[in-house]
Amino acid sequence: MLVLLKTLALWIAACGLILIGLCVPAQIHSVDSRVLAYAGQQGLSPKQTAWDALATANVGVAQKLCDASLNNERDRRALTQQINALYDTHPHYRLSGGPAPVFEPFLERIQWPLPTEHHRHAVLSALLPRANRTLLADQLAASSHRHVVHILRIRNLRGLLRLHPADHPAGAPFESGVLTLALLMQSEAFNPSLAREIGTLAQQAHDSQPRAVKAMEDLVIATLSIAGHMDFRSLSALAARTQNLDDWASIAALIRADPEHIATIFSSLYHSWAPKLVYDYYAKHPTTAVADLNYALSHGPAAVQYLLETGQVRYRPPVLLKHALRVAAPYRPQWFVKITHHSAMGGRLLKFTLLLAGGFCFTWAMGALWRSRLQRYSQPVSRHNPAVLMRDSLLSLALVLTVWFLHEPELLKTQLGSSAGASPRIEFAVADSLQSLQTPIKAMQEINQVTLLVLILFFIIQLVIYSFCLIKLREIEKQQLNAELKLKLLDNEDNLFDFGLYVGLGGTVLSLIMVAIGLVEASLMAAYASTLFGILFVALLKVLHLRPYRRKLIMAAESSYSVLQPSVGHPENGN
Repeated sequence: MLVLLKTLALWIAACGLILIGLCVPAQIHSVDSRVLAYAGQQGLSPKQTAWDALATANVGVAQKLCDASLNNERDRRALTQQINALYDTHPHYRLSGGPAPVFEPFLERIQWPLPTEHHRHAVLSALLPRANRTLLADQLAASSHRHVVHILRIRNLRGLLRLHPADHPAGAPFESGVLTLALLMQSEAFNPSLAREIGTLAQQAHDSQPRAVKAMEDLVIATLSIAGHMDFRSLSALAARTQNLDDWASIAALIRADPEHIATIFSSLYHSWAPKLVYDYYAKHPTTAVADLNYALSHGPAAVQYLLETGQVRYRPPVLLKHALRVAAPYRPQWFVKITHHSAMGGRLLKFTLLLAGGFCFTWAMGALWRSRLQRYSQPVSRHNPAVLMRDSLLSLALVLTVWFLHEPELLKTQLGSSAGASPRIEFAVADSLQSLQTPIKAMQEINQVTLLVLILFFIIQLVIYSFCLIKLREIEKQQLNAELKLKLLDNEDNLFDFGLYVGLGGTVLSLIMVAIGLVEASLMAAYASTLFGILFVALLKVLHLRPYRRKLIMAAESSYSVLQPSVGHPENGN
């Protein structure tokens, strides 16, 4: 009865520790939603950031932040009413996005129907007509800004490969892009170092340097992609967050890849001040990036920055575990979230420790039952025996890995598999496309990581079986029996000693089935390694442990047999 109570208490403790461990919001390949929400609380709220933009009449930015960040209908309605009021008072704000001393005089002079709330507020829409471009070129020609002068001189640039110069009948796109760059330069939207780089590049392109001509054409194409979806103040905000030409090209690639979610892309760039981080995040998680960024945006700029810095997807628990965690949510200590937010590794270590403690409680409970059963007919091995300690440790570790894999199944999946099923809107055939970042080297690294996890799990399982076999050998050795009976007991345990082979073959078959149906995306090497580990450990057991012990028993049995044989007398010679 005492053993039963002890076992029950250990099982309850194991279940409790495992459940508490699962409540720690720390994962390996994902970020928990609670950690993102906590990170957002450390900065401004989405509502504050949108209203701060509107306070400076930056209506274009405020509108995009509202579309991407505000989930509360009342907040959205209140902000939209203020934005529409500014649009009614200042119609030019639909294209300028707010006060723009350089751009607004041009808008007042052009004869062009301004876009309404039902049309895109894009700078490019006002620059495509030839008359408008002529007016803007005349306005900028009076500039004393040295870099603006260099940019205007390349309107009729020769040597272009994908666009046509301004004096060509199809030269509207190139001239529009050049004038947009000149507008941004005149407004001092770019930082000084980037402005100097663009000005120097324009000067070299005017001098017909092939490399500069190509780089300038790429810059203009990127500018067209961005200006085709942004008002001028929003465009200037993106320019202010651009550190180099690669950042500008990354922003253009993001917009070309996903024009349906401009507000999400812009808001992420606006809050992060790091176009490369946003670009890399989209490239790494093409199918979940929009949903995860929208969730982070709804909790504020700090949550967006935290998500992008980790570069991981938002954690989505399996259905059954999701319900269990929801029940346990009211009892979860808040410091679990704080620890994980301040140190992701610290959160993982805490979670691993709790799961490992639960695993030890489980193995101790099973060991108590096993020893109570053995005590009926033999003397069990002490739980302080090295083989028993190794068995308990490995069983606990195997339990931790199993629970963690069930808790975070993404560990057994690769980004290669997710990108293969990416949404068609992410797939576009240009040199700087997001999909081109999925290189074979990166995909192989991810596959090797998954394979390594599976190999470790198979190796631990075989070590556990090996430990069980050593314990069984020790149990037989400790029994007060003669050598012949011990040999018979060893023969009876042949199936146990071959159990590693059976598990190895079963692991290979199961792995191949799971790979075939797509549950696990590991390499075939991991599947075949299960059988290999089984062969190696069984060979190690039988050659190094079973064979010498059996030889010892055989010799002992033979010696006992010789002693028990009656002496054979020899008759004396003579009568």
